[in-house]
Order: sequence, then C-alpha cells, then structure tokens
Amino acid sequence: MPRAWRNTRSIWFFSLAAAVFVLLCLGISGLIDQQQRQVLDATRRMQEQTVPQIVRLQRLGRNLEQMRHAGEQVLGSATATDRQNTLLLLNLVSHHPSLLSHPQAAPLAEQVARFLTEADAAVARDPTAMASWRQRWQPLARQLSQLADEVMTEAAHLMSADLDNLSDVVSKARVQLLGSMLLVGGFSLALLASLHRQIFQPLAQIHRVLLALNSRDPVPDLPPSRVMELRSVASAITALHRAMRDNESVRQQLEFQAHHDALTELPNRRHFMAQAQLQAQRLLGHQGRAIVGMADLDFFKRVNDEHSHATGDDVLRQCAHLLRGALRANDLVCRYGGEEFAFLLPEAGPELGQALAERLRQSLASHAFALNTGGTLPPMTVSVGLAVLGPEGLEKALAEADQALYSAKRGGRNQVVLHWHQPLPASA
Repeated sequence: MPRAWRNTRSIWFFSLAAAVFVLLCLGISGLIDQQQRQVLDATRRMQEQTVPQIVRLQRLGRNLEQMRHAGEQVLGSATATDRQNTLLLLNLVSHHPSLLSHPQAAPLAEQVARFLTEADAAVARDPTAMASWRQRWQPLARQLSQLADEVMTEAAHLMSADLDNLSDVVSKARVQLLGSMLLVGGFSLALLASLHRQIFQPLAQIHRVLLALNSRDPVPDLPPSRVMELRSVASAITALHRAMRDNESVRQQLEFQAHHDALTELPNRRHFMAQAQLQAQRLLGHQGRAIVGMADLDFFKRVNDEHSHATGDDVLRQCAHLLRGALRANDLVCRYGGEEFAFLLPEAGPELGQALAERLRQSLASHAFALNTGGTLPPMTVSVGLAVLGPEGLEKALAEADQALYSAKRGGRNQVVLHWHQPLPASA
C-alpha cells in the first residue's frame, strides 16, 4: 500500500466517501423524481375525476341505507312523536341532491316517503294496523338495500382502471427504487466494512484497553493503525499510562506518609485508631476477644540528652523493628507518640497477650543498638501495660492499658502489667 495512504487522515477518506455518496444519491434522486411525476399524474386524475364520483356514489348509498333504517324506526316506534321526528329526518334525506340526481334512487325515495307517511297516518288511527304495514314495508326495504349495494359496488369498481394504471407505474417505480436501494446499500456496506476495519475495530480495542488500563499493568500494546488520529490516540494512551504509573507511585507514597510515622515507618496514631476501631467493632460483634497494649521505653530521655537526637531516632527505629518482630503478623501496632507505642492483639486472651508483651520486653532487653555513627548502645528496657478489650470499646481499653503502663512505671519499670492484675516479676 502506498505510504501516502498508510499515513492518511480520516478526514480525507470521509470526504472522498461523502463525495461519491452524494453523486450516487443525486442520480438516484433524479430517477425517483421521474417516476414520482408519473405517479402524481395518475393520482391527480383520480383526485379530480374518480374520487368525486366515488364520493357521490358512497353518499347516495349511505342515504339509501339511512332511509331504510328510518323506515324501520317509523314502523317500530311506539309513540307518535318518535314517528314524526323520524319522518322529518326521512323527508330531509329524500330531498338530498344525491338522491334527486340519480334516475333510480329519486322515484324510490319518493315512493318510500309517501309510503311511510301513509303508514304513520294509518297507525295513528288504528295502532293494530302496525303489523300489516310492516309486511308491506319489506319489499321497499329490500329495494333500498339492493340499490344501496349496487351503488356501493359501482363505487368500488369505479377506480379499477385508474388503479391498474397507477399500479403499473408504481411497480416500475418500485423496481427502480429497489435497484437504487441495492446500489446505495452495497456502497454503504462497503463503506461500513472499511470503517469497521479501519476505525470502529481499532476504536473498540482502544475502548477495551482504556477500560482495563491499570497503573500496575505493563504498557498496553495497541496494534499499528493506518489512520493518523488513531495513532495519536494510541500515543496518548501510552502517555496516560505512564502518568498513571507516576501518579500511583506518588499516591502510594503520600498514602504511606499520611498513615505511617516518618521515623519508624509504623502506622501513625490516627491510622492505628481507625483500623483498631474497625477491628474492635468486628470482634465485639462476633463475640471475639482482644488485648490492647501500651509500651513505653524506659529512660529514653537519657539517650537524647547524653548522646543526640539522631541517636534517639536510631533507637526508635530499631525498637519499632523489634516490636513488629515480637508481635504476630495480624496484630495492629503504631507509634503512639514520642517513645510510646500502642498495639491491638486480636483473638488473644490475657495469657497470650502477656506472653507476646514479655517476648517484646525480653527482645529489647537483649538487643544491642547499632548506631549509624558506628557505636553501639546497651539494651533498653520497656514498660508495657495491657488491658482486655471489653464491651465499652477501644477507647476504654486504651485508657485501662495506659493506667496499667503507669502502674508498671511506678512499680519499677521493665515489666508487663495487665490491668487490675499484679505486675509480673521481671525475668532475667
């Protein structure tokens, strides 16, 4: 394929297709216009000649039927007033121009009007004569029905010749229109097939890629397109993916910074409280149990005063690492503030909580702190306060753990105290 076509813009393709389509439609429109003129001529003849005649015949048929129904009403009415009203309507109908102008309907209408007038007068004098007049009425009623049928049949057949002519014209127009539509349809199908291959199919693939676009996935692989606009979209998607990966990396960093302590990389107090609150609600709602703990490094202020705050930071970082190693993977822990840490031990009772806290205490008591300056500090001691998570909730348990922590401090430090329990003796 020529390079110029491979690099074409879609506007050129659509412009060429539109020009061809317009020329094709103009040719078809001229052909259809010629056939429509023939149809209009035949229709005009029907409107100016045939239709008025049909209307007159139909009106005549309806008037004859109306006279027959009026006769039935006159000979079926129980009161003279109803008969007089019906006769009045009958006289109006019998003098209608459509009846008076018809050679057969005019004398029949006059005969019917005269007959019903005489019948009304006779029944007024002798009501018992109604039955005989009804029998005499039947031949006239049949004549009215028969003449009405003949008139309506004449109206139905009146258009046969014009309809045959119109049918021939319409049939020819239909064949030409069908051929024109097939031509337009073939062109449209070819255009749609080309659009599907060059535009719609790549756009659908782009749509799927966009729906599945994820910063964790590799760069999406889009097939090369011959249309410059689609290639531009593919380039934009690649750039978007790179931006999403960069944004995701920044988002994760910001989220980590928002939820974690910058020094120890443990969850910060706010994040710990949110997660621990959810965990506590779940445990209390399912009859679960948990231990809440507070841990505070003993004499940590001396490290900052006697060495430096940088040394204190090294100690805090290593203490956080030891704290995380002493607890279980599903336990929640955070830097609560300064040298103080808090933790939540789900599905743990007092015995397990004391064992884990004691493991932490012994881990710190046996750890030599290596400093970034090259020196070391001796092991440190820690005081731990524990409390059982009760129905009062997390805040109450934290307050009780804090009270236990102060009891451990007052009791000589370097020990684990469970709320309302005596402090455990410090082990070597």
